[in-house]
Amino acid sequence: MGGRSYPVPTNQENDMADDKFITGGRDRAQRGQIKVLMVDDNVDAVNALDQVMRFYGYETVVAYSGRDALRLMDSARPDVAILDLAMPEISGFDLAQRFRETRSADDLLLIALTAWGDTVATELTEAAGFDFHVVKPGDPAALSALIEEEAFRRRVGRSF
Repeated sequence: MGGRSYPVPTNQENDMADDKFITGGRDRAQRGQIKVLMVDDNVDAVNALDQVMRFYGYETVVAYSGRDALRLMDSARPDVAILDLAMPEISGFDLAQRFRETRSADDLLLIALTAWGDTVATELTEAAGFDFHVVKPGDPAALSALIEEEAFRRRVGRSF
């Protein structure tokens, strides 16, 4: 699954995705069983993403640096980590590699959320252990759909 880019849906697809999450699919209580760690040194960006993810019903944890994320990883025990790549001291690449040392791809969904959309960045995210590469400003409904799809796929895979 490593390093796939996730396509940004059209406005019509966005409207349909929004309707799905408001009227159907898993309800907020069920989504609240999925814990999402978001890491970005851009405080405004990560706080906005936190608000949106909580709106969709996820349990959220925010870190403003790679160091904070490392401290939170064991205690928070997230199901999903959404990481910016370009951070000082500890980059998203380094975080992904460290997370993969202790958490398998079946245990932790890693999503790169970055302004870097070129082929080289996508290849680097795959090599670092990311499952998906999403280019900012990532559509929140599409990001939620990605998380839901992967959570379902992983639950089904564990039941066989």
